[in-house]
Amino acid sequence: MRRPLLAPAALALLSLSLPAAAQDLNPAGSMIGDAINVDVTPEGFAKLGELLPALVPASVEIPYMGDSYDGAAGQCWLGGYAYSVSNGKVNITISDMSLVPQEGYLQLDATFLIAVNSSSDPMYLYYSAECLDDTCDGHVDAFPATISTTIALQVLDSGGTRSLDATIGSINLSYSLSSSDIHLDGCAIGTVEDVLNFFGLSIYDLILPLVQDQLNSAINDFGPQIETLIEDAFSQATIEQTVDLNGVSANLALAPSAVEIKPAGVRLSMDGSMSTSEVAPCVAAYDPGGSLSTPSDLPGIGTAPSGVSPGYHLGLLLSDDFGNQALYSLWRGGLLCYTIDDSANIGVPITTDLLGLLAGDSFKELFPESKPMIIQTRPKAAPTLDFAGEHDVGIDVTQLGLEFYGELDNRQALIVGLDLDALAGVDLNLDGATGNLGIDVALSGDDVIPTVTDNEFEPDASGDIEASFSGVFDTLVGSLIGGLVGDLAFALPSFDGFGLSSLEVSPAGPSGDWLGAYASLDQVDYVGSGCGSGGGCSMGCAAGSKAPGAGWLFLGIPLVVAGLRRRRQD
Repeated sequence: MRRPLLAPAALALLSLSLPAAAQDLNPAGSMIGDAINVDVTPEGFAKLGELLPALVPASVEIPYMGDSYDGAAGQCWLGGYAYSVSNGKVNITISDMSLVPQEGYLQLDATFLIAVNSSSDPMYLYYSAECLDDTCDGHVDAFPATISTTIALQVLDSGGTRSLDATIGSINLSYSLSSSDIHLDGCAIGTVEDVLNFFGLSIYDLILPLVQDQLNSAINDFGPQIETLIEDAFSQATIEQTVDLNGVSANLALAPSAVEIKPAGVRLSMDGSMSTSEVAPCVAAYDPGGSLSTPSDLPGIGTAPSGVSPGYHLGLLLSDDFGNQALYSLWRGGLLCYTIDDSANIGVPITTDLLGLLAGDSFKELFPESKPMIIQTRPKAAPTLDFAGEHDVGIDVTQLGLEFYGELDNRQALIVGLDLDALAGVDLNLDGATGNLGIDVALSGDDVIPTVTDNEFEPDASGDIEASFSGVFDTLVGSLIGGLVGDLAFALPSFDGFGLSSLEVSPAGPSGDWLGAYASLDQVDYVGSGCGSGGGCSMGCAAGSKAPGAGWLFLGIPLVVAGLRRRRQD
């Protein structure tokens, strides 16, 4: 199979017979505004609030910590003391977490219990005071804590480079922790405590600040940490890469353009473009210079068509302008241009005997003996999207020329030429148990309308050719484009145990020219190990990958590090 290099002069002559298209176009390579929009609904944030607590580690080790004071003149009985804590662990239980979209910001609230070790797995406290020393087993009963803060998001443009900027508001921390929560066993703590009390000291007063100081220290670090996590995660929304599809290369670009936060949900909008650097010679004469443009207003945040199940968590809106530009770019690069001859392997010989399948014996006198034949496609118009049909996505193909050449008088002559109009259907089917996203393509002879455009030698057979073409479509054309429209499957990734559990697709917007995909999130068993058949990993499917710190994206829970770091007090 090879792609044809059709003579530009011949194409120019053919193009004279084509009617001028009176339609609005997006110039080739232009940036399409609001190409892709992602909505997260309040129900989606509520689900995240349910799932994210499971991502917080149940136990975190406390590094060794300690301090000492030699006392007056270096004598232990003149105010000297020392202590150290080892084998410490912070145990965390989150009882509630919520992320609620407000007007212009997200409200983050969390309540949880923090404990330090337990009676069955204590920490070890060494102390020395007034020349007395001992080692105790210790633990701290679970005490309640809450945090409350806001998250604001905006898109910044620095020298043409767009990025998401997250701003964490003031963090309000409250907790209740007292000496009565601290338990020390297996040591003469009472005697030492009495001695320390005489000097105005308390072993409990030494322990309490360890926890309290680290809580406050963690809170100070929480804001910059979560800002960085959110910004790094959303940096993946900026894409600039080359997509290769069946030998045609196109440049794909996506960049965030705006973030809108409303009580109805959060919307991240992205501008996008898809382009080819050069027009393929096989379509140069037909290139209108741009893709179909049908601008329309975006559906409102959190709105969905009536047929979509209520309570969905994520919504994706694809502009038909962006989809049409992608199809136009691949067409412009020559994706639908093919030449096949007897060297091709499509299951049947490429000979003049194929004409018998189309028109019986009409061409038998012209080719009494079987001869090699050449079949060429001549795509005269870029495919376009149609969201209004029975399938999730319709791909409308018009004026796809199909030409049959045979040898007459020692030259290759055009025997029959047809224009094909077809509507291919594409359905997206998610298996929530496995994470496999099936992309099922429906295209058969019944979907194709043939029109004979050239039949100089047997014009009376044109009706028979049109009537019989659908019966031989799968043999003649299906083998050519089967690699492009064959069923595909992608393995979707899960993130820290949760992922997409259901997916519904529907046209959206007043004019139905947005493709809406509405998904639910839940805990899932699948991991996602990569792209399936036709996976297109070069397009960045990255199934099974995990963004650094993804589980802490909105969460962080600074109190987790209450026992993680000891900042020595001078």
